[in-house]
Amino acid sequence: MNDTELLLRNDYFLAFENFIEAPAPGLALRIVCRGSENETDLLLNLDGTVDRWQIDFHSYAYYSAVAEDFSIVPDAEFYADTAYRIYENSPLLRYLKQHAHLASQEQARKVSYRHFMFACMEHQVEVISTSPSSIQLLEPKKNVR
Repeated sequence: MNDTELLLRNDYFLAFENFIEAPAPGLALRIVCRGSENETDLLLNLDGTVDRWQIDFHSYAYYSAVAEDFSIVPDAEFYADTAYRIYENSPLLRYLKQHAHLASQEQARKVSYRHFMFACMEHQVEVISTSPSSIQLLEPKKNVR
């Protein structure tokens, strides 16, 4: 699955599980999240009630997971009802381009960095990378209702 499918899911919620750095050759970062149309299912995390996602980045310049109480949603662009967002321009990206020399890397390597954000319950997960992620549904929820 490409990231567009997850990006376009409205009224779908994510919950962050973990990061794994360099989990396989040629892979730099793996993020594992749970997902559901129902926030309560994510809070309860009962077997079979949520999807489980694996999100892989082959390279990154920066990543973080911040408790949502201490995070700021970028004002550069606004996404309503989507948990996965891609920013071409954001305060974090501008800061890193200026202070971490990403702008000079863009020129030298002829690449463009983008800001990938996962607005999860209780966390805001952010990745700065030159390429989109590859996303795999590991465990789909079961229709248990």
